[in-house]
Amino acid sequence: MKISQASAYALHALMYMARHVTQLPVPSKAIAKAEGMPAGYLAKVLQQLVKAGFIRSVRGRERGYTFAKPPEEISLLDLLQAMDGEPMFDDCPLRRCACGGTRQNCHIYAQWLTATRRMKELLDEMTIATAAWQHPEHRFHTLPSSESSAKNGGRTVSF
Repeated sequence: MKISQASAYALHALMYMARHVTQLPVPSKAIAKAEGMPAGYLAKVLQQLVKAGFIRSVRGRERGYTFAKPPEEISLLDLLQAMDGEPMFDDCPLRRCACGGTRQNCHIYAQWLTATRRMKELLDEMTIATAAWQHPEHRFHTLPSSESSAKNGGRTVSF
């Protein structure tokens, strides 16, 4: 499965915030530095998370970002769909096929629906809080997929 770079940064930023919840609000530059992400790009990603209702921006002397919704209530499925702007897995992988893509006339599509339904369930069950504590802390640039992503224009990251 591949997700956008923005989704990967959003996921890592929210996991960072969940692991450091007692230190919130946290400035975007602090998250960027700790996670090894470009600060300017992360700021745009965080604004998308604000619009999605996952986090809120805090102004004033203690400025930064904090959760608008508890990390235990933010599923990975909700996050990925909010960031990528479309339901995941809803299309047949053989879009250009003449079969019409129904369970009755296409065994491949039937298998695809079964597999993706289970993947959606797993992503919906996993919350940011759970992911944060089951994922090792690291700087983003140490991920092998980010190196290959940089070579192909930074568009997708293997998850």
